[in-house]
Amino acid sequence: MSKREPQRLPLSSLDEMNDADFRIQGVRPYISPDFAVVFGANTYQAIQGIFEVSVPYRIDDFRFIVFRKGDVDVTANLLKYHISDNTVGFMGNGGIIQMDRISPDISISGLVVKEDYLRRAMGGRLPTALNGRLHNFYLQVSQHECELAGRMIAILHSMVDDPHHNREASASLIATIVNYIIGLFERYDTGVPTPQSREQDVFNRFIALVNEHCFDHHMLDFYADKLCITQRYLGTLVKQASGATAKEWIDRALINQAKVDLKHSDITVAQLADRLSFPNPAFFSKFFKRMTGMTPSQYKHQ
Repeated sequence: MSKREPQRLPLSSLDEMNDADFRIQGVRPYISPDFAVVFGANTYQAIQGIFEVSVPYRIDDFRFIVFRKGDVDVTANLLKYHISDNTVGFMGNGGIIQMDRISPDISISGLVVKEDYLRRAMGGRLPTALNGRLHNFYLQVSQHECELAGRMIAILHSMVDDPHHNREASASLIATIVNYIIGLFERYDTGVPTPQSREQDVFNRFIALVNEHCFDHHMLDFYADKLCITQRYLGTLVKQASGATAKEWIDRALINQAKVDLKHSDITVAQLADRLSFPNPAFFSKFFKRMTGMTPSQYKHQ
């Protein structure tokens, strides 16, 4: 979908980053058609130039981020996270992220890479965690591990800053960075097991299904069938785990998808209603106003 005259370094896709060609004080991005490296984002004002707070974005490629200092509150794929210093993060294709708060002392580095390029850089095979199983994570690691990940991104940035850089070398370094960050996730994830209650386990699987299927399925019976439990039992477990009903989570996912398209594309209300499987534009508009307090057109142009 086309982007309307981007006013900031866009978050939604690498193609839009490349088209925008922005340079913001405090941020030194290298942007190519296949990958981008952001290094030196060390001021609150600079990060605000990248992220528009309280606006959701859909991610269309792989994002690996190193939070060296400061803290942020984000909503990723419907769930809220508080991210502090010494954290490495990942966001995969199709995810929706919203920055809710950014601390004034925030300092991050990041790597954005298209899936097909990363696959080639890694010899045709992605790490198992990236083959559709892992949608996002934010993992607090040791200061040494965080600094090491940041230094590798800094080296990559220095390498590609030279117009005559060796492309095979940069591809190999990208593969190394990704393997290192995914290795941290797999080590911490399996090395420190966290037992989950029945309701939390079902809730996590339910949210993953909602993020994947909310475009086409708005009713609880679909998700209950997928999880092989009754609608009533699913509703009870989700309420116990989250404090909100299962239908509320489905509606939140639909609103997130709608907000992304309204803010970041030229899609019409009628097209969006069809894309989200509403029976007609009027029904969708009433739903949107009930959830947000404004019509789709008002939200688009606010």
